[in-house]
This record gives sequence, structure tokens and C-alpha cells, in this order.
Amino acid sequence: MTCPISKLHLFSTVILTFLFTCCSGFVASSQKTPKIDDLDVLSYALILRTDIDNKSLVGTVDIDFLIDMDAKEVVFDCGNLKIAKITGENVVGFEQKNKEVFVALDKRHERENHIQIAYSGSPTNGILFVPENKEVYTVFSTSQWMVCNDSPNDRAKFKIDLFIPSTKQCIASGTLAHTSENGGSTRYSWVQDYESPSYTYGFAIGSFNKSQDTHGKIILNYYGSGYTPEKLEMIFQRTGEMVNFFEEKSGVPYVQDSYSQILIGNHYQEMSGFSVLKKSYGRLVMKDPTETNLISHELAHQWWGNMITCENWNHFWLNEGMATFMSAAFNEHIFGKEKYESDINSYRKVYESIKDGGKDKALVFSDWSNPTREDRNLVYFKGAYVLHLLRMELGEKDFWDGIKFYSQKYFGRSVNTLDFQKAMEESTGRNLHGFFTKWIYERGE
Repeated sequence: MTCPISKLHLFSTVILTFLFTCCSGFVASSQKTPKIDDLDVLSYALILRTDIDNKSLVGTVDIDFLIDMDAKEVVFDCGNLKIAKITGENVVGFEQKNKEVFVALDKRHERENHIQIAYSGSPTNGILFVPENKEVYTVFSTSQWMVCNDSPNDRAKFKIDLFIPSTKQCIASGTLAHTSENGGSTRYSWVQDYESPSYTYGFAIGSFNKSQDTHGKIILNYYGSGYTPEKLEMIFQRTGEMVNFFEEKSGVPYVQDSYSQILIGNHYQEMSGFSVLKKSYGRLVMKDPTETNLISHELAHQWWGNMITCENWNHFWLNEGMATFMSAAFNEHIFGKEKYESDINSYRKVYESIKDGGKDKALVFSDWSNPTREDRNLVYFKGAYVLHLLRMELGEKDFWDGIKFYSQKYFGRSVNTLDFQKAMEESTGRNLHGFFTKWIYERGE
């Protein structure tokens, strides 16, 4: 059943705004030259100070990494940050160009290396300073505020120490290990002891009201200025049910001991262990409690995206199409079949409008270096719609058994579309070459 026009328009407006604010950062980052395939970052340890009023930052990052012993340099992404100094036993110099830093390495006898990079900057994207509200928060991409490897298939552990005014609160990726006071400043130390891609790292700083709940062993935190704790609890009341649903469908428990959601600014972005959602979005949910697609979408990324990650952006639909589909599937679970069909119909209409305009493409992109608005719509909405079609093709049991098999097999790993296809085929015993060729590798009908 289709949804009323006004509701469809409202949904499309919200989700398309979400799409624009989340994905615009991918344009710049993906224009980079490919990194050395042998580079494997093991961990980042960051010390960061932000100046909200002056929209600037100063940081020092320690990077442990593996690289071939014969490699004469290692390349990291650095946006428009200004590198002041790079030190390390094997470092002989560095050069910054085209939003990358090329670190020259001396001869060595092992693959493991350690370097420390000191830098500063006044980024205009990737991190959003809101001086009027005394807030700052991160969105894609991490290299705008920390020197790192942006490649989504390079997973590493992460530690961040943030120095902020004692009157503010801080939420970041990982687990809060400890805090310490120093005059009017507080040092927050967050540690993520499992590996994930650098684009999943982030933080938010501000003065927030807070509501807290527990779901089994998971602490659920809800933050936002302009909302009372009672309203925050109302907005995010279904979070525990979402965790249950995604754990059941994936066959994998939520990986951290807490999950935080923050209503802040004008963006939507998933990060390890927390998400930021547009501040005004909370009012939409309060007006219509069934409009939780973006809450469930961001939470779904804690499985599909953050932990099961496309190996490069050409397979981006595996992140976003899956999360968009899962938000509709959750709606079906809670609100019934009609709500699911309403969501799928919305996705189909977006896809068909692109196709009617002659801008349809295969879901596996040959190049993601300069995606259009239509390209971004395709990975989200065509991706979700095609997963719905796959569900119809396989039937309930085979489809969901396949999703669980795929999720368990590749949790904590990077994947491409062929990995997904083979997992679904192995689980179901079906040859899906024709379906994937038609709908994913080619343009579909």
C-alpha cells in the first residue's frame, strides 16, 4: 500500500536531506590517489584540542602501522591540515601535497613502524564548529581533523584524548576510560579496543541535556540541547527494540558496551558507538513516533557499514542500501507490513524518478570519484529497493538466513559485492548470478 502524498513528501524531504548532508564529503576524499595496498594501520592514538570560537584545532597523532620493508614512503590523508612535525625511528622527511602527506622512510628490517605527527588547522568540513552554541562535532571525513588513512578497508584501533572546557560534555568513539581535571579544562580519554575504518571515528562536544537507559548490558545515552530528558527518552524510546532486531537479523551482538545518540546541528552521521542526528529531527519524531527511519538507519550502521564495511566506495551500496533497507524492515517489525510497503514504495519512487531521467546506473560503480546527487540516491534507495526484490526472490526464510550468514561471516571485515553474492548463494543454495547481474552489476529493468 502506498503512503499518503503528504507523508511521502515529508519522508522524502527528511531522507534526502539526510543523504545530502551525510554523503557530500565522499566526493573530495575519493579523488585521492590509491594508497599502497600493503599499508595496514594498527592503531591511532590522538591528543586533540579544539578552539570552538576560532574554529580551529591542534593535534598530535601516534600511528602504528605495517608496510612492506621495501616501501620507501607511506602516504596518509590530511585534508587541509598543516603538518608541523613528523617523527619516528625510520622517518627521513615528509612532503604535503594534494591533501596527502608523503612520509619518506629509511631502510628497515621489519614491517611494523611507529610515527608521531603534530598538526594544526581550521577545517571547513569533516568537523563542524558551532560557536553560537559552543558546540563542535565531526562528520565524514576523519582526515579533515586527524591525519589518517581514509581507505575504508584499512581497519585500526583508536584512542582519543580530548581537552575541553569543564562546563562541556564530550561523547566519542570507544569507551570512556577516564577523565581528569586540569584547572578549567577536562581531559576525556576514550578507547576503542577493536578495529574499524577511520571514517567511523568521531566525537561531539557541547552542553547537552541527557537521558540514560539500559538494554541488557548496553548503556543507551540520549543527548540534546533544547530537549528535556523526558523528551529525549520519548524520541529514542525504541532504541532497545532496534538493537534486538539488528542483533537477531545479523546473528551478531552489538559490539560496544554503550550506544549514544546526539541531537545536534544539521547533519546525520554514524560513528563507532554513537550517532549524530539533526537537532530538529527530534521534533519530527515527537510529532509522529513512526518516523524513526533515521534513528534505525544510523543504528543499523553499527553492523552494516561500521563493522561490515565496503572495501572501497565503488561498493558503497553495501553500507547504505543495507542500512536503508534495515530501517524499513524494522518498521515492518514494529508497525506492520503497511509501514514497510510505504517505505519501500518511497525508495522505489526515488529510484524510478532517476531511471526516468536517464541517470540510472549499476549499484557497483566503476568510479566514485565525483558522485552526483542521483548517484547518492541510487546507493541508498535503489540499493534498499533491490534488497527488497532479493527478499521477494528468495522468500522470507532463505533471505533472512542469508543475511545472517553474510553478517556473521564478514563481521569485522571489509567486503565487496561479490562477497555478498557468494554468501547469499552459499547460504541458500541458489544461483543468484542472473539477479545480481540484472539488478546490481547492470542497471536493472
